[in-house]
Amino acid sequence: MMLDSFRAFLQQENLCKTGDRILLAVSGGVDSVVMSHLFYNTGYNCAMAHCNFQLRGDDSEADEAFVRALAASMEMPVYVEQFEVHETVREKGLSVQMAARDLRYAWFEELRLKHSFDAVATAHNSNDSIETFLLNLARGTGLRGLCGIPSRNDHIIRPLLFASRPEIERYASEYHLNFREDLSNRETKYRRNRIRHRVIPEMEQVNPGFVETMVQNMERLTGAYAIFRQAVDRSREELFGNGAGRWNIEISSLRKLTPLRTWLYELFSPFGFTRMQCEGIERIMDAETGRQSISTTHQLFKDREKLILVESVTSGFERYYLDSPENISQLPFPMDVEVVEREGLGEIPEDPLTACLDLDQIQFPLTIRHWLHGDYFYPLGMEQMKKLSDFFVDEKVPLPEKERIWILAAGKRIVWIMGHRIDHRFRITERTGKVLLLRIQSEAP
Repeated sequence: MMLDSFRAFLQQENLCKTGDRILLAVSGGVDSVVMSHLFYNTGYNCAMAHCNFQLRGDDSEADEAFVRALAASMEMPVYVEQFEVHETVREKGLSVQMAARDLRYAWFEELRLKHSFDAVATAHNSNDSIETFLLNLARGTGLRGLCGIPSRNDHIIRPLLFASRPEIERYASEYHLNFREDLSNRETKYRRNRIRHRVIPEMEQVNPGFVETMVQNMERLTGAYAIFRQAVDRSREELFGNGAGRWNIEISSLRKLTPLRTWLYELFSPFGFTRMQCEGIERIMDAETGRQSISTTHQLFKDREKLILVESVTSGFERYYLDSPENISQLPFPMDVEVVEREGLGEIPEDPLTACLDLDQIQFPLTIRHWLHGDYFYPLGMEQMKKLSDFFVDEKVPLPEKERIWILAAGKRIVWIMGHRIDHRFRITERTGKVLLLRIQSEAP
């Protein structure tokens, strides 16, 4: 029955198909041994991967030897890596458990790509999923954290989630499978082990079918979360529109959502904003223009009756160069460059995305960069210099847009605030012979 349930779960969850190459993460414990046995008996093309974290002395070496022997008995290739976990702990400031997890999954992905595996299988079972549910519940979580462990996460599959730990142990006993036991799993100093050995047994005193009930609960919550996500994503499309890196969001539309705080978290958290920051967005909505919040990837600004969300500029020191009208380095946006005779130009375009410059006044190479505090120029039509910061204020340029504006400069002299205005010193005059014509697309700045 276990083998039939295994096949059915693979098909039901679309985890893998006949002909796929599967890399099995095998620790040597009962879960991973049973998983290996099930894959072996279904005829999949598999290999094993074993991580030796060297944390348990001779036991770690014995685990490695056991997995090598197991792979040989099943005629599977085996990959083994020894890790210096404490070095990663020191470098990244992680716990031993988190450092080991990061190292493990990074190595699995490296193997998957190098040897063209279709998926990496880990041996998490339904008890593991319930433990994750209870851990998240104790720490505080949203609906997503109550869905347990997903059966698939990109190329990671978890084909044993249909089975409980007692079912897996019974299968191992039935087929007389040997396995290694990590004695640290019995210790209750770790939170997950306290839940495993204390909380779940207590809940089974209340409900002997607690594990089965929790599996059903998580299935319902996963379904509810899927419906919830669809509703949130649909609302985000309606409120944010297709911004391509910049979104204008009407505050009046946000205020209609209830409960507002929950909506703000679900709408903005995919852009890197923490729960606390999302709660603060409600205050930004009531604040004066210019109030902002910055996540790891995006910036959010209040601008009159709107919130403006933009991708963060990666670096204020990005530089691109026009060595000549014919020689341009790769730019972060499309731009057409052309040299034309003044007589053939006709009327000078008023489009701010087009710059017509006196070629004789230009000194190459030209630099394209983001504006810097202290920059100044002579706005077209003015004989006096003006700081760019003051120009942006006068033009009512929102703060997020200022951070994304590109500057065309010749040395220290600004030639064009791209998408806004050229410098008066480089304008076309009656003495102009050749014109440097530049055109950028509307999304460039």
